[in-house]
Order: sequence, then structure tokens, then C-alpha cells
Amino acid sequence: MESVQVIIGISTKALDRPFTYNVPKHLIGQVDVGAVVLVPFGKGNTLKEAYVVQRGYMTKTPDYALKEVHEVVQSAYVERDLIRLAYWLHKRYACNIIDALKLMIPSDPHLKVKEEKVVTQSKEQYLKMQQGIKGTLEEGLTPRRKAALEAIDTVYGDAMTKGPIRLKELAQRTQASTELLKRIGEFDFFSIEVHEVGRVIDELHHQQGGEQHQLHDEQQRCIDIVSQTFGLQKTFLLHGVTGSGKTEVYMQLIQKVLDRGENVIVLIPEIGLTPLTTQRFVRRFGQIVGVLHSKLNPGERYEQWRKAKLGEIRIMVGARSAIFTPFQNIGLIVIDEEHEQSYKSEMSPRYHAREVSIKRSMDHQCPVVLGSATPSIESYHKAVTKQYQLLSLQNRAVQGSNRYVTMVDMRHELEKGNKSILSDALEKAIYKALQQQEQVILFINRRGFANFVSCRKCGYVYECDHCDVSMTYHASNRRMICHYCGASKPLSENCPECNSTYLKAFGAGTQKIHAYIKKQFPNARVARMDQDTTRKKHGHTLILKAFEKKEIDILIGTQMITKGHDFHNVSVVGVLAADLSLHIDDFRAAERTFQLVTQVIGRTGRGEIEGHGFIQTYSPDHYALMHALKEDYVGFYNEEIVFRRAMIYPPFCHILQVIVLSESESVGMNCLKQCVEKIECQDAIEKQEGNILILGPAKASIGKVKGQYRHRLLVKGNSYRELTRIRKKLSLYMEQVDKEQLQIQMDINPMMMY
Repeated sequence: MESVQVIIGISTKALDRPFTYNVPKHLIGQVDVGAVVLVPFGKGNTLKEAYVVQRGYMTKTPDYALKEVHEVVQSAYVERDLIRLAYWLHKRYACNIIDALKLMIPSDPHLKVKEEKVVTQSKEQYLKMQQGIKGTLEEGLTPRRKAALEAIDTVYGDAMTKGPIRLKELAQRTQASTELLKRIGEFDFFSIEVHEVGRVIDELHHQQGGEQHQLHDEQQRCIDIVSQTFGLQKTFLLHGVTGSGKTEVYMQLIQKVLDRGENVIVLIPEIGLTPLTTQRFVRRFGQIVGVLHSKLNPGERYEQWRKAKLGEIRIMVGARSAIFTPFQNIGLIVIDEEHEQSYKSEMSPRYHAREVSIKRSMDHQCPVVLGSATPSIESYHKAVTKQYQLLSLQNRAVQGSNRYVTMVDMRHELEKGNKSILSDALEKAIYKALQQQEQVILFINRRGFANFVSCRKCGYVYECDHCDVSMTYHASNRRMICHYCGASKPLSENCPECNSTYLKAFGAGTQKIHAYIKKQFPNARVARMDQDTTRKKHGHTLILKAFEKKEIDILIGTQMITKGHDFHNVSVVGVLAADLSLHIDDFRAAERTFQLVTQVIGRTGRGEIEGHGFIQTYSPDHYALMHALKEDYVGFYNEEIVFRRAMIYPPFCHILQVIVLSESESVGMNCLKQCVEKIECQDAIEKQEGNILILGPAKASIGKVKGQYRHRLLVKGNSYRELTRIRKKLSLYMEQVDKEQLQIQMDINPMMMY
């Protein structure tokens, strides 16, 4: 009898294995690997959703009666290569197999295709309608029906011959009922059909035909080299300075892949923040471009997933989850801004899109292109050691414009008596840019009005009641807000500790910068772009489109303004408090600072006008900022790699981070001490040979979040497999602890060390 093995759609360790079910006669031929089915499960035979991962025939009758598959969910089907990929994720990232499988399909496989009735008209039908209006036909049209035809002709003319019109719209604009229009349609004046409604509506789909730019020699060389590997697995690191034309290289490679009849996946970090980049792909390639990102609702995600399966979408542009697009024939995978930490999932499965991309490229035998002006140290090291092939774009695509960058030592500004947010040089540059009707970008990596409020009499600081951090002051509603748990409280007039009135906001965030700039440049049109101003679905798009249309003179923002935007009228960029990210408890602090500063400086001088960048800092001698000043990535890498090698940090090791969250400080620390004993007991040989190094346990950098204490343990190892073995060992131990008292998070090579 035909049987299948399924994974039950419940994420728990106890069910993290396949279960066998018989296939009833009426479902034979419908249940294949990848199908989503309903099966009776448990003592009560409750119907549960499950994923078919294997099928076959029972060679012998088992000692127990097998249950039968109840139903097939027709709207969802997972490709075999994605089933294999899910098992790879399960093994590499130590997640439940069901959690990996759920990445492969939309959140709700039961969603139905959205449909509506539309009216279409051929040229022959249009001519026939004209005859009906003139009364030259003998169909016996009633005056009411003839009046409706005249109304259609008055409102639309021959517009319906050029494309479908919604039936409801036709009825509304001609003041005719849908029933009357259906009766008229029976005379063959037009046709009424049922069409699928697109949930992801983008007006740019009607603007296909984006301009193809002339390539310079470096771009052409990169395209030629990658093109030679079509049909082979190969990973390239495309290192190009900001404005060097990496996107045009992607575009022309994509066209070559389309000409081969293959599909393309393009990953962009936080796609909701880069709508203009996405629109370039849509303009160039039209309706075959799909979009996947976190801002889409379940219906929109399902539509994109389904169209990719049907072949209606051939280029999927999206955030990290787009790597699971159900293409059967992938010819190229592109990861733009490959250094971005958003490519690593912070939730289980804790996968990195770069690793998954390379795995998919092996299955599909296609090249992967990783692009960045500031590659991750790990990726560049792999290029230097020939694990990836390095491609370089050292010249900017648009010639004729220059970019000058100035380091401003804010200590000297203070000595001169300048206590304002802006240095004298940056303020003068902004005045000049506004006079010349050019635009300005100001970057600070902190939202809010001030990063903390303190009493100058007793030293009291507003701190979160649930987290071990100070609260940020937001002036718009005079509230103190915790950026970790979201808790808020009003800012009182008097100090809660000593009742004095000497409360003062210290530090500066985007709100405070915005208020200062509005006051300093009252005639300028100023906008702010951070999490507070972009909460709505199209918040990012509205701000960036307004800036692109030059409706905003000065744009103030956090990291989201640094990523991939191409504005040709920006002549001044100011990096305020450039050293904010230098002093955090993370071995990547210098790397992230260099990347942020270099990326934001790269937003200026991209067109024909001269660009000026200003780096304001109290640490002008730090090597990350000195190399960012010269936009010298190789120089930065050469210094940073020495530090990484000496301290045994990636790429010279892998790191397993174990974080325990508990309501009791002692319980969390004791749990991690037990973990250390488990590792040392069974890994003494490896530890003596230097293969394993344990750091901690200790209190995490942020010791308390949402009322729970946080403790951290780091385990360094020479091989990923070695740390995976330790993680599995610790997982078995963690199964025995009280889940109500403890939460445990384990991650290999995390992007956030806190």
C-alpha cells in the first residue's frame, strides 16, 4: 500500500521526526513529496497540517494500524530541492525541521487566489457597439440598454480595447447596474471575464523600459568573468567603491540569465528601506519582477510565491527570506550590500542568507555574486584566500564629479566655543548647498530627542523598569521610551528622586537634530527618517520619493538612509557623532563603524555636482575613521585582520553564543556554569589542544531586558562542525531544565554580540 512520511506542523522537539501515514485510494496520485496535507494526529485524531517529505510503499505490514492522510491542501506545494534545503537548514542551524519547512511556503497555504470580474473588448466588438449605438443593428436593444452603451462610449471610447476594466468601475462610472451590463454583454458588444487580482500593486509595472547605461571597462570585465561561469557553481565578491555601478553589473548579468531561460534571485537588505532600488529593477524588467519582504501581508506574500511557482515572476527581489523563492531553474543569485547584518536571522532558524544562497547555488549549479563597497571581513578574507573570486570596481561610474571628505575633531570645536550639534565647516556647507538648491543628508545612529535624561543635582537617570538601560527622551510627546522593550513613561517636571527641577536631556538623537536644523535653517524643507517616522506600510517610500523629487532639502536619519540610495542632487553629507558605534561591546564595532561612515559618505557626489562629506567625531585618530575618511577599504581590512588574528575572532574561528534569560539572576548564572562543566567534561582533549576556548559565563552587555536577566557564554572553535556538536550536547542538557524559569538562545556566528 502507498504510504508517505510527513512532518507534523507543530514546532516542538518531541515531534521533530517523520511520521508514516497510508495514502487512501481516492488520494493516490495527489500526494507527492512537498505536498501539504491534513492528517489525523494524536489520541483524539485531531486534524493537523503536515508536510510530505518522503513517499513509497510498505513492504511489510507493521504491528500497528497506520492512519490515513485525510486531505491534500491544494494551494501549497514545496519543491523537492527546497525539501532538501530544509533538511540542510535543520542540520546546520540545529532547528526543528518544521521551522525550516515553514520558510519554504507562505505563512498561510490556505489562502485563495483573489479574483474579480473585468470587461474586455476586441476591435470587432467595439465596432459592433458603435453600430448598436447608431441603431444600425437589429438586436432589438431596449432604450435603457442603448443608453448604457452610449454612456460607455462617452466615458471610455475605445479604451477597453487597450486593456481590461473592472466591472464594478464600469458600472460606477456609467451609472449602470452590473446586472444590466451583464445582459448587454450577451449581445457580444464586450466580454466579461474573471481575472486574478494582483495584491502587490506597483504602478511602476506600467513603466517598463528603464535606461541601460554604457558600461566602463571594469564593469564589462566583471560581467564577462561571471558570464563564463553560467551553469557552474561559483561565488564572486564584487567589491566596488560607492557609485561604481555595481547595480548596472547586476542588471546586465540578469538580462543574460533571462536570455538563457533561467530565473534570478536578488537579495537586498531591509527591502522596505530601499524602495527606489527595487523600482530600478521593476522599471528595467517590468512585470516579471516580484517583491518579497516583511512589509507584505500574508495575501501579498502568497501571491508573489504563487506567481514564482507558475513562472509569471522570473526575478525575485527581496529581503533574506526571498532566497527560498520556489524557482525550479535558478541561473544567478545576487546579494547586494552583502555585509549587512540583516541577512542573519535573529529568530530560529538562525540562518544566514549568504550561506543559504551558496547552498542553493550548489543545487542549481549557478554563480552567486556578493556585492558591497564595504564587504564583511569574513567575505573579503575568503576572497583573499581564493575561496571566493574577487572582482573589483575601483572607479566611479559617473565621471566628472568629485567627492571631498573632511574629518572634524569636535574637541577643537568645543575649544573654539562651538557647543552646537554642527561644526562650523558643516554648517557653512549646508548654507551653501541650500543657496545652490542642492540637497543635504545628515546621519546620526540614534533616534529620539536625547539618549538619556539626568538630574544635575542628585545624578538620577531615567532608567527602564524592565531593562538594564537608560530610557530615550522623545520630545514630540514628552515621554521617556525604552528602545528595547517599548515601555514608556511621561517626563515629569521634577526629579523623581530629589524633587529638584534640574532635569536635563543629554546626547542627541534624530528628533533633537531635526528640531535644531529647523531652527537654524527656517526656510529649508526638513524631514526625518527613522523608526518613529516610518512605522506605516509605505513610510519609507513616501519620504524617499519626496527626497528624490527634491521636495525635501535636508534629510535627517539613522542607518536606513545609508543603504543603496542613489540621489544625484546631494552635495553635502554630515556624519554626526561618528564614534557612537565604536565603543560597544562587540568585536565588530570598528568594522560596523567603518561600513556605516563609508556608506553614508557615499550618498554624496553621485551625480555631476561636487560632493562634500563631513565626519564629526571625538576620536579622529581611530583607524576605522581614518580609513573611512579616505574610503580605503583595503587599508582598513589590513589593520582589522591583524586584530582579529591576534584575538582569535572570525574569520579565524567560529563562535557559539549561549544566552540565558531568567527572572532570577542566580538561576541564569548557575545554568551557564553547568553548561561549562558539560563542555569541559567531554571536550578536555579538544580544549587542551586549543581547539575550544570558553569565555564566561558572565553578565551580558545589556544585563536585563523585559524584566529578564541576561547571561552570556561564548565558545570559540576551529570548525563549525565542532561547535554544532557542542550545541547539540547543550540542547540535550537544556531539555532537562525548567522552561518556566529559563529561556535559552544558542547561535553560531551571531551578528549581534550583546
